[in-house]
Amino acid sequence: MAVRTSAGIFDVSHMGRIFVKGTRAGDFLNYLTTNDVSKLKIGDVQYSLILNEKGGTVDDVTVYKLGEEEFMLCVNASNREKVIRHAKRLASDFGVEIEDKSHKLVQIALQGPRAVEILEKFYPSVGELKFYTFKTFGEIIVSRTGYTGEDGFEIYIPSKEGVELFKKLLEFAKPCGLGARDILRIEAGYPLYGHELSEELDPREANLSRFIKMEKSFYGKEGLERRGEPKRKLFGLKLEGRRIARQGVKVFKGDKPIGEVTSGTYSPNLKASIALAFLDKEVQRGEEVEVLIGNKPVKAQVVSPRFIDNTPRKAKNKFL
Repeated sequence: MAVRTSAGIFDVSHMGRIFVKGTRAGDFLNYLTTNDVSKLKIGDVQYSLILNEKGGTVDDVTVYKLGEEEFMLCVNASNREKVIRHAKRLASDFGVEIEDKSHKLVQIALQGPRAVEILEKFYPSVGELKFYTFKTFGEIIVSRTGYTGEDGFEIYIPSKEGVELFKKLLEFAKPCGLGARDILRIEAGYPLYGHELSEELDPREANLSRFIKMEKSFYGKEGLERRGEPKRKLFGLKLEGRRIARQGVKVFKGDKPIGEVTSGTYSPNLKASIALAFLDKEVQRGEEVEVLIGNKPVKAQVVSPRFIDNTPRKAKNKFL
């Protein structure tokens, strides 16, 4: 609740931080990822995807443009080594240097409506940042990004300084764990690798088409085209009662199976059991469906996958 009403702090140092340098670093990342890296200015952050040859997702990432010849990728912890192998395999024609600095930097997320007020005590003027942009303070990167559906920041900082900063931030914000982070991201309708994204799933089903620029060349584009148009899309479900629909639970309209749950939780903020689900794309919001939990049907309403969104949309840049 702290993140929705005040501020919460997360240690997300388990995430991967990969640096790419070279005169053709931008060209390389524009080929490696699905979004248009060529439009980034120094100080911009961009959400994107890395695909395999069949158009499935190797990982979803954020791209930071640190300089004309230097970028940082923030990747999921479980995919870090896989992303590095994949990137190095595709990098030979671009002459870039790929360095994993995951163990040299601490990553702290400060999220919530008081995040600006709190972080400006340490880094003045960060409140001026647009959503999905960043500033540097020496070796420290402060970006207005997050994974909660709230305003907030992520701080990339050398390990020793990061421990001290985390302790100081605890005076103003409540510590939160990964379980709380998962509830918040489900409420915000954000995909999680292994649930809404995988090497097999079509990322367009997760409502991510706007981050896939088909007008440019990128690795995996042909595989994505061969898949044809997606037949499913990601919806939200609001269930009756408090039972939780877990990943893989089937969804029915009458006797007809129409999809399956990808993520589910009980939302203390909404005081309801909610879920994300891939459903037939013909399904309409507002429809009543049934979710089969332990062989017992539970009624649910189809809703937007974005249950809560308090991100500063007026301050967003064009890359989100």
